[in-house]
Amino acid sequence: MTKKTNTSQKLLQQAGDLGLPYGQELSFKLLPGRLLDDRLLLGWQARDFAPLRFIAWLEQTHGLPAPAADALRERAPLANTVGLSIEAEEGQVLFKAYLEFWEPIRARMQAGTLGPEPQLLHYGIKWQAQGEAYAQAEYHVQPQLTAYDIVKRIQALHPPGRHSLALGTANALVQRGSTRAPGAPMLYLEAREAGNARQSCDINLYKTGLRLEDAAPLLRELGAVLGVPAPVLEAHLQAHAALPLGHVAAGTDRHGQDFLSIYLGVRELEP
Repeated sequence: MTKKTNTSQKLLQQAGDLGLPYGQELSFKLLPGRLLDDRLLLGWQARDFAPLRFIAWLEQTHGLPAPAADALRERAPLANTVGLSIEAEEGQVLFKAYLEFWEPIRARMQAGTLGPEPQLLHYGIKWQAQGEAYAQAEYHVQPQLTAYDIVKRIQALHPPGRHSLALGTANALVQRGSTRAPGAPMLYLEAREAGNARQSCDINLYKTGLRLEDAAPLLRELGAVLGVPAPVLEAHLQAHAALPLGHVAAGTDRHGQDFLSIYLGVRELEP
């Protein structure tokens, strides 16, 4: 496995210093002409890292703007997990904090009262280090979709008259996972950010048993079309080939450009 960059390593050290159990996913992102690999996602159960304590930690150690902290606190009582991710490029660090609200959804599923309407699963805040601006995002899960349903949902995200190469790759990964493990549950989310044109989805593929090496041919094809330097992508594919393919996010970002992000399971967040 390749050595993590300074930004990711620093966050891992900070997480270790907390002395709390956490989940960990490595991540990389394909964009036109480049690959971002200084990305990391960590998650904690709310019983281990209380949401209000988590928010205070973000303020103290990562410069979470006060209005964003207030927005997180409003929603904190219902959160069952909390998460923090980083994305660094050329000295700029983007932080993303998440609250997850899975327990109410699961309770309704078990009671048989959950309908087909989208449910809010994650609420997110994004901000840059040393910055006061922030963005809010909501991630709605589409409950109990089959692989066929997910394929149709992904296709519906294509802007009129335009085919998204990244979404096409995500679709192919869903189909590959369904072939590998027929009937395996996949969790499908759609993301929206207030005030910009982002339109994307996220599909959890853990239950399919896919690994990065299974996705590598599709990622090489996408990388070639997007103009991602082949040696950079290949080094990453080789270094992490055996890691579980956790989830894939794809679509158009806030600037209207195609992107595809891969998240690889390193340390499972205990249930």
